[in-house]
Amino acid sequence: MKPEVHAAFLAPLVDEADRLLGEGQVDGLLRAATVDRALVSDRSAWISLEVCQDLVHALVTASGDPLFVRRTARLAYDATYMGPLRGLLRTFGHPASAYEQMTKALARFNKVGELSVLERGAGRVVLRYVTAEGAPRETEPLVCLGRLENIAALPTLFDLPMATVRHPTCLHEGADACIYEVEFTARIPRWRSRLGFLAGGATAAVLASQASSAFASPALVVGGAGLLGAVGIWSFFRQLELKWDVAAQARTVLETNEALTQSVTQLEERFEQLQDAKSAVERRVEERTAELHRTTGQLAQTLEELRGLSEAKTNFFANVSHELRTPLTLILAATKKLAEALESSPEVVSLDANARRLHRLIDQLLDVSKVDAGKATLSTSPIDVTQLVDACVDPFRLAATERGLELETEVDAPHVLELDAEWMSNALTNLLANALRYARGRISVRAHDTGGDITFEVSDDGPGIPAEDLERVFERFERASDERSRSGTGLGLAIVKEAARLHGGSASVESQQDKGSVFRIQLPRVVARRSPVPVLRTEVSHPTRGVDGARVGDVHAPLVLVVEDHPDLARFIVEVLSARYQVQAFGDAESALAAATVLRPAAVVTDVSLPGISGLELTGRLRNTPKTSDLPIVLVTARGEPHHVLEGFDAGADDYLVKPFHGRELLARLDVHMRVRRLGARLAHQERLATLGVLAASVAHHVRNPLTALVSGLPAVRKKLEGKVDPRTEEMLGLFVECAHRIERITLDLLDLSRVDREEEGELVPGQGLMAAVRLLSARLPDDITVETEVDLETRVSGRPGDLNHVFLNLIDNAARAVGARGRIFVSGTAEAGRYVITVEDSGPGFDDDIVDRALEPFVTSRVSGEGTGLGLSVADDVMRAHGGSVVLGTSERLGGACVTLNFPLRLETSLEVSA
Repeated sequence: MKPEVHAAFLAPLVDEADRLLGEGQVDGLLRAATVDRALVSDRSAWISLEVCQDLVHALVTASGDPLFVRRTARLAYDATYMGPLRGLLRTFGHPASAYEQMTKALARFNKVGELSVLERGAGRVVLRYVTAEGAPRETEPLVCLGRLENIAALPTLFDLPMATVRHPTCLHEGADACIYEVEFTARIPRWRSRLGFLAGGATAAVLASQASSAFASPALVVGGAGLLGAVGIWSFFRQLELKWDVAAQARTVLETNEALTQSVTQLEERFEQLQDAKSAVERRVEERTAELHRTTGQLAQTLEELRGLSEAKTNFFANVSHELRTPLTLILAATKKLAEALESSPEVVSLDANARRLHRLIDQLLDVSKVDAGKATLSTSPIDVTQLVDACVDPFRLAATERGLELETEVDAPHVLELDAEWMSNALTNLLANALRYARGRISVRAHDTGGDITFEVSDDGPGIPAEDLERVFERFERASDERSRSGTGLGLAIVKEAARLHGGSASVESQQDKGSVFRIQLPRVVARRSPVPVLRTEVSHPTRGVDGARVGDVHAPLVLVVEDHPDLARFIVEVLSARYQVQAFGDAESALAAATVLRPAAVVTDVSLPGISGLELTGRLRNTPKTSDLPIVLVTARGEPHHVLEGFDAGADDYLVKPFHGRELLARLDVHMRVRRLGARLAHQERLATLGVLAASVAHHVRNPLTALVSGLPAVRKKLEGKVDPRTEEMLGLFVECAHRIERITLDLLDLSRVDREEEGELVPGQGLMAAVRLLSARLPDDITVETEVDLETRVSGRPGDLNHVFLNLIDNAARAVGARGRIFVSGTAEAGRYVITVEDSGPGFDDDIVDRALEPFVTSRVSGEGTGLGLSVADDVMRAHGGSVVLGTSERLGGACVTLNFPLRLETSLEVSA
């Protein structure tokens, strides 16, 4: 049985709240408490104690009436809520029996509490309310108050005054139960007075009948006396009933008067508070009015200064833009000649495209300056609408084709109109440029005759414009709030609006998220009476196609990821960095983030404004990813304000480079961060070596002397006992010899790890060392393991022969242990591009995913406990770093197992050092 209460308990509260607050507000409170209004009137509905308490608290708080609970608790005995039960109780019951029935009936309507009678007497009863077993404890005091008021109001069911209730202990004060000591008026019901009257009348009738048989007159006297007695008895009891009723009504009047007095007191207090608040508001209004008068003069002066600044800004833009056009014209002329001389090399094409883009931006600034200065005018001429649309659309067809977009036009308008060709070409070109930037598959350009107007439409199926930006897209210098759309100057759509306004028309936009946008220019239709003049083809420049993401630069150099959505700038950064690094470029942050976790680059160079997630968010995600948390990250952006720089560093960037920048500066900054990273790794590595050196010295002191005796003595003992002991003993001796060699190998690994930078360098042939390691291990390998080699035996390198040969032996031994029965091993060594590259591949299970990222750290191994130390690959990595090379772990395409690649230069310019 669930611990719930009957929903009917809430009916009086909800009805009273409807009267005070209105059904609308009460519906809101019911929804907040997850209660359906229909549930309250449902005779079979139940709700949890928690919901009941929340709703009671909400209704009382909203009413603002301290007597709300008391009043609604008394309403519970109204005929509206009790129904026929009220009439039955009034006819056949009395207060004492009603209290008895209350304790029994509560169990049918309340599953969270139990009510029982502790004591009963004449006009008195003691009730006890406790929490039912397994039910939650009541926490809302208002519920307890309602229960107390309900107990006190029960005598009113019989037109008696309310009972007096004492509440010595309460659940809400920490007690185990609520105790209610009830005193009520137990009056004689009216039926007693009526019964007395009937009894007296009957007695009179009997006496009269007996007397009439003997005496006529005495019978009459006795009957009259009996009748008078009956009337007297009735009058006595009726007088008592009326007295009790008057007392009850007087008590009710007194209680009502007390409640009214309390309400009036509260209203007086509230009125005084409102009066004080009104006086405070009036004083504040007077103060603000005086302050407004004082500042009016200052505002007027400030407004005049702002007008002067605005005019100066407009003149500045106009003068600067005009002065920039002269050198830009010379640049465009030079790029044209260069293109002809160099047969359109990529560098010249990029130079020409960006110069034209700059020319267009300057033209836009001049147009805006003219509008601000009030000098923008129209120079209309007869224009063929079809020719105008074609002249604007044709320059975009090639770029649309490269992006896989369908570009369609539709003209349904008078052939010749009076228009300003320059303004309209600028407007349509700006709309087409925006559509080309965001379209996913289709761009449509239409010109329609709508009667008195001509409407130009440019639509796309792109991501659409956020709803919050639609009202301000045509405002000057405004850009979309969406980070993906924050490129550009914010002037293009402002020029569209000005072009429409100058023609006496308007510009508008309709857009839906993920369904595209439709821009409209609606102009008055002014049909020309002259022949049309030619419309010059609009010259526009588009960014060249983006980089394909292929790696550029030395494959053995550290990998740097470049994230830049502007193709020309991305190509420039890649070209600069590829002189020293291996570089891979991405046009968006999502692709770069996915690649970074897999490729583990040495550094990341990213723009801030990117499609999708921004460069700042990319930086934060890289920092929060364990595999990329320590990468050097350089932000490249056009935003150079101090707060933008601080945002970059707060996101986790290591450096912040503001456009325009020199390529050598970017390369120098990246080199610094790479050197700092290598220095930190070197210091950490040297600290590890120092620790391991102590360990190696201890091992050499305590292990090598007894180990030498074991390694040299055990084979002699085995040989001497050969054929003289049982096979089991011979097998144990062989195991002892193998264990001694394993301990020797572990000791040598520890010593090598602590002294990789102590041996003097010399010349060696690495191929010969590889083959020696193969021959040494082949003698110990089972016959079913195949070892294939493809080794250059002529190339010589400078280095430490002992260290390198030990690495070769470790790697081939690791492969032999991994392949198992019928396994294959492939060893290669070749000289290429001034470096010697060695690969050891096997057919084993390969590297485990959970340790591959840490496999080069000391003591990391995938072997079972006791079979490996985890030092072999760590020693190899240290030796390769000391020789200016690296160790790369991967998967063998040839054999399917592990592949370990070593590469190091043939000649070192300086003496060997341990590097990171």
